[in-house]
Amino acid sequence: MNRGSSQMSMVGRRAFAGVVVVAAVAGGAVIARADDAKPRAAAAAGGLKVNPALIDKAAAAGEIAPMTVTNNSSKSIDVKLAARPWVQSSSGAVSANRRKTLSGIELSDDSFTLAKGAKKQITITARSDASMYGGIEVIGVPAGADDQDGVVLGYRLITTLRLNPAAPVYSLVASSPKVTGSGSKRAVVLPVKNAGNTAEPVSGDVRLKSALGTRQRDLESLRILPGKRVNVLLSSTSSLSPGTYTATVHLTQKGKTTTVTKKVRVKR
Repeated sequence: MNRGSSQMSMVGRRAFAGVVVVAAVAGGAVIARADDAKPRAAAAAGGLKVNPALIDKAAAAGEIAPMTVTNNSSKSIDVKLAARPWVQSSSGAVSANRRKTLSGIELSDDSFTLAKGAKKQITITARSDASMYGGIEVIGVPAGADDQDGVVLGYRLITTLRLNPAAPVYSLVASSPKVTGSGSKRAVVLPVKNAGNTAEPVSGDVRLKSALGTRQRDLESLRILPGKRVNVLLSSTSSLSPGTYTATVHLTQKGKTTTVTKKVRVKR
């Protein structure tokens, strides 16, 4: 889940039969995860910029916040915007689902051209007071890119959008710990489902006890989207001897703690 409240990447784009496709990732970009406590608002120097990088507020119908898109490059840029829902993998990594739009969100403009040095303010509006988690995707390519041959550098920036429920429900459901991965990535994990309605951070600690002793560590804080299941890392197997362990895990979300005590076997 790279960390950050926004994802910002400069991508190489190639004009082919009028269709713009991702060709490569260029250097100098800022790539971050959706759950960073310190959002990064600026893109690569001299490129496209969006502000703010994080909108975090109580869900309510009506205007949410203005968002400003600025062209700091030396050329005009064609800009397209869309509200996207998050998707989250079992590893916890979050990305914008480009196949869907975030229902319930309206943008005052979704396509325009910015001259060099120009900026435009976009109004983000919620159709209802429903809570939701996603991002505002901003794609920018030099004007006329579809008519150019070869690789054309463009920008993809995402402002994180968190509209939190008025009546939050905190509910974490843990399964049995298991060993996943292979080689240096082999680890003991605890599948945890967020059965609540909020994406407040989850933190905690784990104690792994065996006949050889006890290991204890704090868990890395992460956000789990409502309804999603994530494998919470308990320990790398490289630091554990083969055998049976009793895992005692404390998971804390906004002051509510869930405790799980279950056994897991680590093989060679």
